[in-house]
Amino acid sequence: MNKTINLSLPRELYPLRSEIEDSLSPAIIISPSKRTTSLTESKFAGEPYLPYYQTVPKDITGESMRLLAQINFAEIPLIQDFPTQGILQFFISSNIFANAAHYKEDIFQQFYKVRFYPTVEPKITMPSHNNLTQSSNDWFPINEELALQFHYTQEPVSALDYRAVHHLPSLIATQNYDVNLYEIYLQHFLGAGAKIGGYAYFLDEDIRHASQLLQRYDVLLLQIDSNDEFGIMWADSGVGKFFINRDKLLQQDFSDILFQWECYS
Repeated sequence: MNKTINLSLPRELYPLRSEIEDSLSPAIIISPSKRTTSLTESKFAGEPYLPYYQTVPKDITGESMRLLAQINFAEIPLIQDFPTQGILQFFISSNIFANAAHYKEDIFQQFYKVRFYPTVEPKITMPSHNNLTQSSNDWFPINEELALQFHYTQEPVSALDYRAVHHLPSLIATQNYDVNLYEIYLQHFLGAGAKIGGYAYFLDEDIRHASQLLQRYDVLLLQIDSNDEFGIMWADSGVGKFFINRDKLLQQDFSDILFQWECYS
C-alpha cells in the first residue's frame, strides 16, 4: 500500500516520522449533514433499506431495534479490503443503555445487529413506524436522520490502540523523559471522529490490549463519535465502535462483530 507522504506532525515528533508513517492505515472520514435520505442512501438514523423478505431486527428480549447507521458502499471512495458495493446496516437496542453499567462491549449481537446486503433488491419494504419508534427516544444517540459524505485519507495509529507499542517503539520508550513525546502524540492522534477503517478512539484504553480473543477484531468497521453540532451523543460525550476480523471482512461475512461503546460518566 502506498503511504501518505508529508504527514502533518508537531515539530517534536519529526524524528519519529518514519515510524509514524509506517503505521498509516486507510480510512474513510464521515461528514454528516442534516438532510432526509432515500431508503438506499448512506445515513445515520432514519429509515433502513429493507428487502421484501426482511424486517427490522429485534433484540433478545423481543424489542425492535433502531437503525444507527447505513453505509451504501457504492457511495464511498474505494478503501482496501472493504466491499465496493452493497449496503451495510447497524442496528442497536435501547437495552444497550438500560443496562449500561454491565453492557459496554459484546460479540453476540443480542442488543445490536449488523446486516449486509451485497446487492440492492428492486423491491423494498417501507418500514413500519411502529417498529422504529420507541416510547422514549432519550436513549438513542442520534437526534435526527443525517445524510453522509465521505473522504478518503490515511491516518497513523491512534495513541491508545493496542498496536501503538508495536508501531511506535521509539515513541513509547520516551515516556519517562522530561519532554514526553507520547503525551504530545496523545494530543494530536487520538483517532476521534466518525469513520470507516483507520484506528479507533478510546476514552480509557483499548479493550483488546490484554485479550487475544478480542485482538482478532483487528479492523475498525465503523466508528461514530459524539458530535454536538449534529445532535450525536453517546450518554456523556461517548463513542460507539464496531470491529471485525480482516479475513471475515474480505469474505464479506459480518456475522462476527465486536461492538463497544464508552462514555465519561
